[in-house]
Amino acid sequence: MNASELKDKLLAEGCNENNFAILSTGNDVFCLDKRGYDWVVYYTERGCDSEPIFKSRSEKVACKFFYDYILDMEHWHLVGFFKEKLDALRMESKLDNAGVKFRRNDIPAYKSSNDPRYRIFVIGKDIFKFRELFGNESVALA
Repeated sequence: MNASELKDKLLAEGCNENNFAILSTGNDVFCLDKRGYDWVVYYTERGCDSEPIFKSRSEKVACKFFYDYILDMEHWHLVGFFKEKLDALRMESKLDNAGVKFRRNDIPAYKSSNDPRYRIFVIGKDIFKFRELFGNESVALA
């Protein structure tokens, strides 16, 4: 596998592209990039790159390392952002009935105290089951 094939392979495995960058950099992501003769894997946070966690002269070896490394992460996909808890509970019920693995992660004070938001994430490849149920768009982003 090479760098040009890597993104599609990761997305096909249910990885969230907000967690990685290939042949580029980003914010708060793991990156695979070429520096001189070396292929490097590193984390970048707020514009600051960490020391490489992996380095190889071989594109194939670096891509395999990156693929395995990213695949080993739990990938959360934001699919619902609700102002009302009842709306989040309804979505949870639909996801549970469909056998979709999900997590709810609430924000207790979104814009001010006593202003909660209810976020629903689906995990990994279950993003594909979610899309079968709801289409490609997130639901009820508030």
